[in-house]
Amino acid sequence: MTDHHDSVPEAGRRGGHGSPWEAVLYDPARAEGTFLLGLAAARLGRPEAAMRWFRRTVRLQPGWADGWAALADASRRSGRWREAATAYATLLALSPADGAALANLAMLERVAGNPRAAVRRFTRALALDSGQAGTWNNLGNALRDLGATAQAAAAWRTALVLDPRQADALGNLGGARRDQDRFAEAGLLLRRALALAPQHAALHGVLAYALSGEGRLEEAERACRRALVSAPALADSLCTLGLVQQRRGTAGALRWFDRAMVAAPGHPLARFNRGLADLEGGALTDGWAQYACRFAAGRAGRERRFSIPEWRGEPLAGKSLFIWREQGVGDEFLFASCYADAVRQAGRVVIECEPRLLPLFARSFPKAIVRAEQPLRGRALVETVDCDLHIPAGSLPRYLRGGLADFPPRSSWLFPDPARVLERRQQLDGIGGDLRVGIAWRSQLMTVERQWAYLPLGEWGPVLGAPGVTFVNLQYDDCEAEIQRAEARFGVPIYELERLDLKSDFEGTAALTANLDLVIAPANSVAELAGALGVPVWRFGARDWTHLGSGVRPWYPSMRVFHPRAGEPLSAALGRIAAELRRAAALARRAGTEAPGPRLPARPARRVHSQAPSLRRH
Repeated sequence: MTDHHDSVPEAGRRGGHGSPWEAVLYDPARAEGTFLLGLAAARLGRPEAAMRWFRRTVRLQPGWADGWAALADASRRSGRWREAATAYATLLALSPADGAALANLAMLERVAGNPRAAVRRFTRALALDSGQAGTWNNLGNALRDLGATAQAAAAWRTALVLDPRQADALGNLGGARRDQDRFAEAGLLLRRALALAPQHAALHGVLAYALSGEGRLEEAERACRRALVSAPALADSLCTLGLVQQRRGTAGALRWFDRAMVAAPGHPLARFNRGLADLEGGALTDGWAQYACRFAAGRAGRERRFSIPEWRGEPLAGKSLFIWREQGVGDEFLFASCYADAVRQAGRVVIECEPRLLPLFARSFPKAIVRAEQPLRGRALVETVDCDLHIPAGSLPRYLRGGLADFPPRSSWLFPDPARVLERRQQLDGIGGDLRVGIAWRSQLMTVERQWAYLPLGEWGPVLGAPGVTFVNLQYDDCEAEIQRAEARFGVPIYELERLDLKSDFEGTAALTANLDLVIAPANSVAELAGALGVPVWRFGARDWTHLGSGVRPWYPSMRVFHPRAGEPLSAALGRIAAELRRAAALARRAGTEAPGPRLPARPARRVHSQAPSLRRH
């Protein structure tokens, strides 16, 4: 939330004024006089004059700690961060055990974008005096900047032990719970904070986001508007209001993103949200430019720094390019649709991928060098790569997909292992059915906020009831109990390959998927993998930015999308899929075909080797 500022006593740390000698002390030729004149100017609201007097003070008496403390505090209050930092550093050279100076210098380090240095100084300050709740709160903020979320939460909890009425620490801890999608807990903490600071606009804004995550959209909108009454230009709350109104289907919701960008032109979340809206509407040039703010907005993995420049679309002939992964596996499949184009343009391309994808990507992009992503621990702050240029994978479309006409008609860009495809085909030979359909029903990242985009297997009755269809499980988490309940309820077997780890063995999963006639899935990596393999896939869910203003997802020629219409529940889209599936199965049965898409090659009737995984029913 906010920082707690440790204050410097205004009248000096070792002495005051008001004595019979006060007139003498106000002598501008003496350090004591200039010091008191500076204090007087500060009290009169004349910060520039105060700093001039304090500068004269330290020139007249450079070893006087109180003079440097006053100059540092006045500079900080005026936003002169560099001068303040210099003054605090000098003060600490004179008084190394000055905890207030350490804490204030730490805050300036954080403002300057040096959270590691800030953590070190806050820790030193707390070693001198561990009872400062405000310093514990500030330490938590700096730890959060470093991504040390567990340690940050511990620091905020310590602040609250010392001072249960520390509203900033309550707000910070509530914000952390919100970021973990623990929205109910976040709401309790944020309401406690607001009881202590009812006019705190930022707290109302964070509460609004938590309420939105719980699906309490009307309450979230009220909290946003309460925040904006106190702070009309609060960009975070403007963004949240835009997102809430988007989910509510309110006309003109996007204007709130525009207002946020006017209020804070460099605000990354406002720019990112506006970019997604532009992409969703088909304005690709503006959309891709704003999508570049995803790292600063906290909507992608951590941005990385390299010793080589980032590629900005200039000619790549004779150059080597490093493409690094940044988001989840599903996004990796989508952005990989651009890799072949980059390989054609550059003299040499190095592709980084999620370690589980290494063999699949190495086979699919044989002219590139494919490397597994290395663990975050141990990476250098500035990475060195044996290439001329680098680019995050999600930035490739900005330079390679400027319009819908730039999407190539290729049916696939990932290619499974032929030997494993044959092995999977043999395993599927005995299960029959006019159509063999793979199904998945949720994402691995199942947050409270995202649950509205998925339907549990228990609601798939219309699909599972389609005659002539054999269903194969592609859901990659622990779902055995769900499958058993669905089989018992709907009387339909759902087959699964024994000893195939759908979560970790992407080679095996790709080979299985390539043998299916159709995949039905929501927005998850199963649908993205099927589309990248060129397998017919029916994806259901709300329209999102990846449609790029079209009625399809232009990345995937083999994909059909089924959206709920305005006012419909998601189950309505699944109902339309069920109707289409019944028609496709009937056509396959009448025509003697096996798929609604390209016909699969004939399957040889060979016996499955005993060591290979076999199909099983639950």
